[in-house]
Amino acid sequence: MEIVSIAVPPFPIFIEGNITTYEKGTSHPDRSDLEYFDIILVRKGRLCLTEDNKEFIINKNEMFILLPFKHHFSIPTETDTEFYWLHFYTNSYYTEESEPRKLESTIPIPALHFHNHSYTLHLQKQCRLVDYDEIYKKIDQLLAATTKENKDLSFWDIQISFFSLINLLESQGMAKDSGYIISEKVAQYIRDHYYQPITSTILAREFNVHENTIAKYMKKFYKVTALEYLNTYRLEQARILLLKTDNPIQTVAEQCGFSFGPYFSSAFKKTYGISPLNYRKKHMGREK
Repeated sequence: MEIVSIAVPPFPIFIEGNITTYEKGTSHPDRSDLEYFDIILVRKGRLCLTEDNKEFIINKNEMFILLPFKHHFSIPTETDTEFYWLHFYTNSYYTEESEPRKLESTIPIPALHFHNHSYTLHLQKQCRLVDYDEIYKKIDQLLAATTKENKDLSFWDIQISFFSLINLLESQGMAKDSGYIISEKVAQYIRDHYYQPITSTILAREFNVHENTIAKYMKKFYKVTALEYLNTYRLEQARILLLKTDNPIQTVAEQCGFSFGPYFSSAFKKTYGISPLNYRKKHMGREK
């Protein structure tokens, strides 16, 4: 089944939701203009939905995700059916593919003082709910928070409740591919040790995986090799240091794992179209 991958940040925002009951013979509305994601969780009976001419059957205790702007409708239900629907919005980049896709947020995240990095939210297009009792409890709490009786609850209270639910939904049926797990670990290792010497041999030894296997998984899920990812990450950290510190160019290069200053300057100019020194002058108005 397809997997919906969404780059974070920005964080998805809960818009609205409810629980709906269809008597036998009722159809889901015919829609094609929703700009939101629509999570449907069937609590009783089953729904037969069509999205862009592709038919899906969502059974009891299953989740299904409708993508924004796609045309969807249903045939009349064969039995009484009860389901939750939750709309959430994001203007972030997302994909729907046969395997999880690692996406990079387009929002720059400085890492000079605090370690934080982008994340990819993975939700199965359709899956059977493992923790459905807990999920339904969380949804009921979320919906209760949006009623008029609870109008004093803040926007953030509702969003925090939604984030907790999304975190649980992400784990349903998501037995992550071993290659994806390895690629995530390699990327995290690079982010944690980018200022130290890192080679394909070092990575292979660290994860007890052949160099070619690491290269294959990184290309599959990150679209670059491990060393390309390392070089890009080092240059980004160098760019931040050029703006945040007065350190000499050679010192910045060494702090980011570049032992040879001229190579750093050449790589920086190739990536950003300007030398490190001129980049600092342009953005800081000073020369160091």
